[in-house]
Amino acid sequence: AILVQALQLIPSCRFSPFCVGGFETPMRAAETGFLESGTSDDEQLTRESSVIGSTRRRYHRQIWALAVSAVFIAAAVLLQILGRGLLVRKEMRGAGTVYLATTETCHTAVEGEPCFADVDWAMKVGITGHPDWYEGECPGLKPTSDFEEFQACVYKINMTTCPLPCNPAGFTALQDLVDQTHKAHTKTDIHEEPCHIAKKGEDCYSSVINAMLQGIDEHPGQFPGLTKESSFEEFQAVLHNNPGTSSCPRPCNCHTADETDECFKHVVWARDIGIRGHPDWYHGIRSESTFEDIQAYLHKHEKGHCPLPCTVLDLSKVEAPEVVTDDQDSEVEEQVEEELAKQLAKGANTSGRHYEHEHEDGGDSDNETCDTAVKGQTCYDDVMYAMQKGIHEHADWYPGLTPASTFEDFQAAIHKRPEKRCPAPCHCHTARQGETCSARVKWVLREGLEAHPSWYKGFTVRSRFEDVQSRLHEDAKTKCQAPCAPRVWGSPSIFCFSVFRSQGYELDLVKAQVDKGVGIFSCDEFRVLSDETLPVSKGIETLKIPPCESVGVSKDGTAANTLIFMQAWFVIWHDATWRAHDWVIKADPDAVVLVDRLRTHLKPHTGKNVFMKNCMKYTGPGWPMMFGSLEAFTHEAMETYFKGEKRCRNELQWQAWGEDLYMGNCLTMLGASSEFDGGLIGDNVCKGANCGDGTTAVYHPFKSAESWFQCHDQATVEAPAACFIGAHVLALMHTEQFFNDDFSSESSMLQDMACSVFSPVFGMALVHGKTPS
Repeated sequence: AILVQALQLIPSCRFSPFCVGGFETPMRAAETGFLESGTSDDEQLTRESSVIGSTRRRYHRQIWALAVSAVFIAAAVLLQILGRGLLVRKEMRGAGTVYLATTETCHTAVEGEPCFADVDWAMKVGITGHPDWYEGECPGLKPTSDFEEFQACVYKINMTTCPLPCNPAGFTALQDLVDQTHKAHTKTDIHEEPCHIAKKGEDCYSSVINAMLQGIDEHPGQFPGLTKESSFEEFQAVLHNNPGTSSCPRPCNCHTADETDECFKHVVWARDIGIRGHPDWYHGIRSESTFEDIQAYLHKHEKGHCPLPCTVLDLSKVEAPEVVTDDQDSEVEEQVEEELAKQLAKGANTSGRHYEHEHEDGGDSDNETCDTAVKGQTCYDDVMYAMQKGIHEHADWYPGLTPASTFEDFQAAIHKRPEKRCPAPCHCHTARQGETCSARVKWVLREGLEAHPSWYKGFTVRSRFEDVQSRLHEDAKTKCQAPCAPRVWGSPSIFCFSVFRSQGYELDLVKAQVDKGVGIFSCDEFRVLSDETLPVSKGIETLKIPPCESVGVSKDGTAANTLIFMQAWFVIWHDATWRAHDWVIKADPDAVVLVDRLRTHLKPHTGKNVFMKNCMKYTGPGWPMMFGSLEAFTHEAMETYFKGEKRCRNELQWQAWGEDLYMGNCLTMLGASSEFDGGLIGDNVCKGANCGDGTTAVYHPFKSAESWFQCHDQATVEAPAACFIGAHVLALMHTEQFFNDDFSSESSMLQDMACSVFSPVFGMALVHGKTPS
C-alpha cells in the first residue's frame, strides 16, 4: 500500500520539491484558487513557505517509503530466486494465515476448527494410544511436542485433514515440510521399462536371429562392439536402441555364472546333488537340464543369489538361410532352439559343499508328472465341487484348506484320494500382498498399462491379476513365479471390501465369516481394511488405512467418516484388484451379504456409469439415498471417481458428511448416474430387515456372529425352497413370449429369476393354483 501511494505521487509531481497534492507550482495553484484573494504579499509568502516546508517533509516521507518498499521488493525477489519463499502475514478470522510465495498456504489451527480437534486428539490420545501411527512419518514426535509439531505431523500423514502449520519445530523453512509431505504423498514404485528376452514366434526374435546370422557380417557398423560370439541379449539390446530397425523390447541384464561366482557353485551343486536328492525343490528342472536353465531357475526363485543367465548360441552349428524375414519358414528358428537345448552344461568340483538351506523349497510334491486339471475333465469337476460346496459341507475332507485356498491346493488334496484319479497339480504361486511380484503386477494394472501400453500388448486395465503375473513370469528378472489357476467368477463379477476397526466386535465377526466363506468372502475377490495390519485367516490379512485421527458426527447424526473412507478408497485404488471386475461393493462387516442375489439385482445395470441408491425412507429432495451399509458401484463409476476424486475433495463441503452421502454427491458431480433398487438391501435403519423374505440381497445390521449367522441361515436355508418352487413354476410357464431359445439349458438362470421374482407365498400359490401336474 505504501508503494502504491508513492508511485501515484511520481507521474503527477515529476519529483518536484514544490509538489502539493498534484499541483506543480504556486502559480499553478493560484490559477486554481490556491492563493487566497485579499491577503498581503508578505502573508501569502509566509503561508506559501509554510506550505512548501510541509510539502517537502511529506515528499521526503514518501521518498523514504518508496526506498523502503524497493528494499522489500528486492529482498522478496532475491528470496524467490533462491527458492526460500517470502512470507507475508495476513490476518484472517482472528488467526494467523501466511501465504508462501511458492505454492502452499500455512495456517496454524485454532479452537473450533476441525483441524484443531484432530491435532488435539493426536496430542491427548493418539500419540500415547497408537504411537506406531506416527513412527513412520514423524519419527521425532513425542507426547511433549508442541501443537504445531503435531499439526505438521497430521499434515504430513494426510494433507486433507490439516493445512500447513506456520511455525513447526524442526524445519528450517516451511518449504522443507511442504517438500517432505508432497514426496511422501506422491511416492510410488519407480519402474523402468520392463525387460523381456524375445521368444520364438515374436517379431523381435526373428530380427535378433537375422542379426546374429547375417546382419553383423553385412552391416558390422550397426553392431558396434559385438562379435559372432556375443550373446542373444547383446544383439537384442542393440536392436532395442535402434527402434527404426525393429520393435525389440529392452532385454534383461544377464550374466552367466563362471568359476569365480558363488552362483556357479550353487548351480553345480543343484545339478549334481540337489535335483537328484530333492527333486521337489526344483519344479520343472532335471539334472539333465542345461547350466543356464538351472541358473535361470535359481535366479527366478531367489536361491543361491544367482543373476539371470545370458543366452549364447554356437552359430557354427546353425546354417544361415539366404534371406531371413519375419514370415519365413521356421526351420532356422527350430535349429536355434535345438542348439539352445544342446548347449554344453558346465561343471566343477563341488568340494563337498551343500546348499540345502538355500535351495529347500518346503513343498511336499514328488517327482511325478504334474497336470493341472482343466474344464472338461472329471478331475476339474471334482475340484470345482470341493471349492464351491465340499469345503463348506465337509471341511474335514480337505484338511488345512479354506474357502480361499487355490484350485491347485484343492486338486492336491483330491490327488491324495486314489479313487478320484486326479493327477498331481503343477507347482504354482500367486503373488501375495507384500511380495515384490505383487507390487509389480499392481503397478502394471494401476499405472503401467495406461502409461506404457506398448510394453503390455494384449492386456488392459481389466486384465486379471493372474494373467498379468503370467506375463511377468516370462520376464525372468521380475521374479514372478507361475501363478495358480484363476478362480472361476460369476456374472457379473463382483469385488467386495469391508472396513473395520482393529478394536471391538468387528474383527471377530469378520473372522467368523471368512472361516465359512460367506458374506463378502463369497464375492469373486475381496479385501478387508483396518487401522492395523491384522491376520484374518490363513493367507488373508488386512490392508492398513493411514490414520485419520478422530471422527465427528455428521449432519444426519451418523459418523462423519468421509475422511476415513477417502483413505480407504485410496488403498483400494492402490491395490488395483478391483479393476478387473464389473462391480465394486463396499459392505459393512455387520451386513449379511448374499452374493448370488446381489448379482441378480445388479446385472441389469452392468456396464453403465452408475451407482445404486437403496433406501426410500422418506420422500422429497435427497431421496432415495445410498445407505452406507451396502454401496454398489459399476466399474465405470469407480473409474469416474478415481479420475475426479481430487475435484470432489476440493469443491464439496464434505467435512460434516457421512461417507455414503459424500460418494453419492461426488459421483453425481462427476457425471455418474444413479439407479434405485429398494430390494437391494433390507436395513433396519431404512425399511427394516426381514431375513426370510427370499429376495433381498443384503440384510443389516447384525452385530454379533450369532445374530449374523441366524439371519444368514434363515435367508439361505428357508429361501431355497421357494426358489426351487419358483424355478419349476417358470419352467412350466415356458413359452416363446416369456423366454428366448437359450432358456432350456440355463436352469441356474431360472432359479435366480425365481428367487428374485417370487416370494415364498406367491410361489406356493402358483404351484397349487395354476400349474398342471
